[in-house]
Amino acid sequence: MKKIILLFIFLLAASGMNAQEVTGDWAGYLNVQGVKLKIVFHILRNEGKMTSTFDSPDQNAMGLKIDEASLNGSELSLNARSLGILYQGTVNKAMDTITGFWIQGGGKLPLILERTKMEVINKPVNPYESDIVLKTVSGDIMGTLTLPDKASGIPVVLIIAGSGPTDRDGNSPPALKNTSNCYKLLAEELRKNGIASVRYDKRGIAGSKSAATKESDLHIENYISDAKGWVELLVKDKRFSKIIVAGHSEGSLIGMIACNQTKANGYISISGSGRPADEILKEQFGTLPQDAKDQIFPLLDKLKKGDTIGNVPADLNSFFRPSLQPYLISWFRYDPQAEIKKLKMPVLIIQGDMDIQVSVFDAELLSKANPKAELKFIRHMNHVLKDTDTKDKMEQVTKVYTNADLPLDKNFEDEVVKFIKTVK
Repeated sequence: MKKIILLFIFLLAASGMNAQEVTGDWAGYLNVQGVKLKIVFHILRNEGKMTSTFDSPDQNAMGLKIDEASLNGSELSLNARSLGILYQGTVNKAMDTITGFWIQGGGKLPLILERTKMEVINKPVNPYESDIVLKTVSGDIMGTLTLPDKASGIPVVLIIAGSGPTDRDGNSPPALKNTSNCYKLLAEELRKNGIASVRYDKRGIAGSKSAATKESDLHIENYISDAKGWVELLVKDKRFSKIIVAGHSEGSLIGMIACNQTKANGYISISGSGRPADEILKEQFGTLPQDAKDQIFPLLDKLKKGDTIGNVPADLNSFFRPSLQPYLISWFRYDPQAEIKKLKMPVLIIQGDMDIQVSVFDAELLSKANPKAELKFIRHMNHVLKDTDTKDKMEQVTKVYTNADLPLDKNFEDEVVKFIKTVK
């Protein structure tokens, strides 16, 4: 039964919190009235005591003193009392991100720090990117706005991430072996073609950690509401002439539902399922021994009916744990074919033939449900939108999923840009 940890399971895996050691170099960017300032903290331990200094390279200020540094559980405090500066943040379980605030002179600015190395710290700031925030009742959803040289009268694309703990760049915690940078690369390609974009950390992930809810309170409708909020925010921004929603993987379903409830001008389904999630999971579990399927399928059927499961077998708890069941019930409720059929706007369905998570058959189902949609198949493209010549899962993970420098499939980029430019 241990082999039950398949693709959908690892994509839905949650990360806990156990921050114990934060020594090292951490870098992030303050957004001060549209200007990005790099901040670097150097955290050390001397004879068991935590100490720190920090740099502001853009202001040529280096080696500034932190008077008091402390870590209480996962809560980090760095107090430069003599300068009137306080940084307070929460370290994530993976020990690679600290989400917090820079507090100075009565002001409070979000500052997300990432563990880094000096050669990375010394890289220049991307002048085309800036932080953007969606305010929600449960906390801030943090995103990145990428603008081309011409910053007004231009289309903007909202990029919605796929399932699991996926951040705005298309990456997941190290244990899940996905550092493809696919959304960041897509944003850059759009910029080169005069198209703006917004990509964002899902609630509870990376920079949007403060918007987390208890797992038992999370439903797919939370993600749909966030997507709608972003569209509504972009509608009010006079710089943008039209808004196109691009949903990847699970984000495809979220995006099409959001489009039906907002004033988006176009929609792109990227590697989106054409079947309800419970059917996809049964397909994923289909290679298991019959006794395992006899145990799992009735549980999926029960969740499909909207019923919760008591007394989950220990070896299935990672997927059917009680706190995750409300999300699964909400997810199983939606049929992508029914949702895409409702769309009256221009639609592009795009799918790679080397995708090991979503099939060409799913794209065909979506196309049949909305015959007016454009359907494009991309040869050799996999689920993270890059080229490969194999469907071997392990080989794709080691050579493609974990290769941030590998470019996106060129035909994919061309089809997306061409579609955006035809949307009125």
